[in-house]
Amino acid sequence: MTTERTRKVGLSLAGAGVGVIGVAIVFGLTTDSGGPDWVGIITAIAGVVIAFTGLFQAFRGDTPHKA
Repeated sequence: MTTERTRKVGLSLAGAGVGVIGVAIVFGLTTDSGGPDWVGIITAIAGVVIAFTGLFQAFRGDTPHKA
């Protein structure tokens, strides 16, 4: 992929990660009884991983790697 396209894909991926975090927070990170909602917490953590992956892809150095 070209550099510009890679950057756009990375930023889209970062945006999707932030969206996943937002959905997890909207639906709640705790249960009705006050305990932790592990599905929501794991979903939020997955969103953080997706966002960081997208940011890495968008802003990594453009040096070629030789095998």
